[in-house]
Amino acid sequence: MHALVPGAQGTVLAAGFWDGAQLVPFERSHWEGQAVKWSYFEPTARLKAAGDLAGVSVRFQRDKRRVIEFAELSSEQPLVAAAVLAPGLGNRFSDTLGEVLLLAVPSRYRAFVFPQHGRDPSQYAGMVWAAYRETAYPVSVELFEWRGGRLKAVGTFEP
Repeated sequence: MHALVPGAQGTVLAAGFWDGAQLVPFERSHWEGQAVKWSYFEPTARLKAAGDLAGVSVRFQRDKRRVIEFAELSSEQPLVAAAVLAPGLGNRFSDTLGEVLLLAVPSRYRAFVFPQHGRDPSQYAGMVWAAYRETAYPVSVELFEWRGGRLKAVGTFEP
């Protein structure tokens, strides 16, 4: 089961769970057996993503004047793509990157968070595509805006 990301050309939110070793997608039989609707699942999943966000490493990339260009989120566990859905993502970066964030989520293990009023994110297309290609579990090369806890696609990184 999945839901569309508003404005996205190919990225969807997929339902699943972490079994302690890997991400396991929910199958139709699980949804039908539980009678769970996406409208119930999504807010619950976002709250659980807060735990994923707490376990993610954050590294800030700065320019030569020490101004933050972006933050790189990474983890040894493939939970970064879920962590960016956490309601607290904005709070974690509001002091450093601003209230409205731009996100690239090239794999389950890495994501990049850019300030809305920073450098043009397209300048990082090579970095995003490299992260997308280096994994067996790519997620997306679309650019997302995170505002008030919601994602919407606002562009695509060109190779």
